Amino acid sequence: MTLVVLGADGAVARAAATLPVDVVHVRLPGAAPLDAPAAAHHAVDYQHGPTFLAFVDEVLRPLSPAAVVSLTELGLEPAAVAARRLGAAGVPPEVVRATRDKLEMRRVLERAAPHLNPPFAAGDDAEAVARLFGGGGGGGGGAGGAGHGGAGAGAGAGAPVVAKPIAGTGSNAVALLRSAADLPEDRRTGATLLERYVGGREFSVETLSSGGRHTCLGIAEKHTQGEACVEVAHLMPAPSLDAAGRRRVERAVAELLDAVGLTDGPAHTEVKVDGARVTVIETHNRPGGDGIPDLVRLTRGIDWRRAALGWPVGEGPREEPDGAVAAAAATVFVTAPPGRVAAVAPRPAPTAWRLEHWDLPVEPGDPVSPLRSSADRLGMAVLTADGTRACADAVDELRSRTIVTTTPSEEDA
Repeated sequence: MTLVVLGADGAVARAAATLPVDVVHVRLPGAAPLDAPAAAHHAVDYQHGPTFLAFVDEVLRPLSPAAVVSLTELGLEPAAVAARRLGAAGVPPEVVRATRDKLEMRRVLERAAPHLNPPFAAGDDAEAVARLFGGGGGGGGGAGGAGHGGAGAGAGAGAPVVAKPIAGTGSNAVALLRSAADLPEDRRTGATLLERYVGGREFSVETLSSGGRHTCLGIAEKHTQGEACVEVAHLMPAPSLDAAGRRRVERAVAELLDAVGLTDGPAHTEVKVDGARVTVIETHNRPGGDGIPDLVRLTRGIDWRRAALGWPVGEGPREEPDGAVAAAAATVFVTAPPGRVAAVAPRPAPTAWRLEHWDLPVEPGDPVSPLRSSADRLGMAVLTADGTRACADAVDELRSRTIVTTTPSEEDA
């Protein structure tokens, strides 16, 4: 049995190597070599449709693969297209598009589960944008209208509005706007989604679906920083969710996945919880990034990457031999003011919690950009603790430390 994997990094390749199948890796030209065994490695630009489809027909079709999958954002649609073209198992392309296109996801929810939506508008709909900022009357959802996600017309008028690319990831090009005048002309297009800012705490939900049944493997509570809402920490289990809150979140995510038609495969869904209301922020048919699969492994004993790859070949979640190693775990990201690195503190040596992983590649003299997206973070730590409260305290302690000291660069002076 052959499994084709698009865009694997080292961690995904190592997980794939544990599956009882022949793994064929397809990666972009110039990608760094993988350190895991596989039946074959191919380099092809799977983001270029004609090139990739020719490769699918000429190279992959003779292999008769059982499934084609990807756990990387830019590989999700190509994997779905290849699976359908080959008659192999995979996620349907239209389902992937409904998750990757944030505006399409909003419109799907407006029809099927409007209570999960905030008010929203497409960037090229001037009337809907004006309503969103509180400048007009009510409107419906669907194509072109301002969706209200169950809220009344004008509800939340004057509240900030989030502008984001409909296909963006990693907080890239996300902006918090306070009036319609703040929206630049070059973002008044159908490529921009505008939605009313939602208060409350934010969570990431990892699920694996089989035959329309959605199993939650973990919920992480996230901390963000700045108006771009850049993620700077993920804590699992979520400290602020009680059992009832977890059930509400799981029900909301199941409704979302049903609405977009995801019946089989992994998903990473971001939601906000404010009191009893759960609002969907976005979803992806892959595990979360930012080390979230490692949090699942540490707290549940499940190799989330392996399960997310293996579902179409009959290899679902399984507890690894060493099982869960901690009651709680977190990923924490290092940030610093813009400028140039002046000093880097040594690796912490905590006593009340455990540092599982420390990756801080910056050196004195390196430039530090303003924190506008995930790419502007400087490093990452993975920690474990004996409980959710201890884990939250550890995150606060680590985030409060000055780990990277900067001095203003000439451009910032």
